[in-house]
Amino acid sequence: MWTRALVTGASSGIGRAIAVQLAAAGSHLVVVARDEAKLHELADSLDVPCDVLVADLSDRAALASVEERLTGDDDPIDLLVNNAGFGLHGLFHELDAERAAAAVEVNVAALHRLAAAVAPGMVRRGRGGILNVSSVAGFTATPGGATYSATKAFVTSLSEALHTELRPHGVHVSALCPGFTRTEFQARADHDVSSVPDSAWQSAEDVAAAGLRGIAKNAPIVVPGAANKAMVGVINTLPARLRRAAVARFAR
Repeated sequence: MWTRALVTGASSGIGRAIAVQLAAAGSHLVVVARDEAKLHELADSLDVPCDVLVADLSDRAALASVEERLTGDDDPIDLLVNNAGFGLHGLFHELDAERAAAAVEVNVAALHRLAAAVAPGMVRRGRGGILNVSSVAGFTATPGGATYSATKAFVTSLSEALHTELRPHGVHVSALCPGFTRTEFQARADHDVSSVPDSAWQSAEDVAAAGLRGIAKNAPIVVPGAANKAMVGVINTLPARLRRAAVARFAR
């Protein structure tokens, strides 16, 4: 379905799984991340043309290089996968303020700028897709994960609005909202997940497949996994006071 896709955060985890699955379907790729060696390893393993673009999306100059690729009319990108992001875990007043600000820069500002860069061309061409990787955390204002939850609430809200705005122009927009996924994410966020039962986890491959099915169907929100769907459904029906209490208890 997608001729050429640009995937951020493609060096590992969900981003890498999405890139591999897109390549298997015949899409040409542009893969973006900070780790040049991992990107080249990925590109070399694929049987489709794959350009490597090394960029730290918290750096505005590096971000501009990705924006430039998205706005070019030569070999246009018809699917943007906004996957790059990172979390941090801990009490808000104890976290390093610079690291928290960097999470906002990557999870929110960079995602917003890349979507804004690619959308006009897609509208002109009358087709395209933007898959924004959010999280079930966006539905739950989680103590100990306040900044991360807030960034993902932004991603989900933006995606829903863009879904409605761009649908008449033939452009698909979906928010992929996974729960616990077996990647390097938790270790990088200094989040102890040893108490999370095995049944709560999904593989990056399963999450990626759900996201690609969702964007193909133009589903506004994609929550992979029956348990995650049930949790989000319950959370959304609770009054605010009960929702906060339930989330706080779960966070402990």
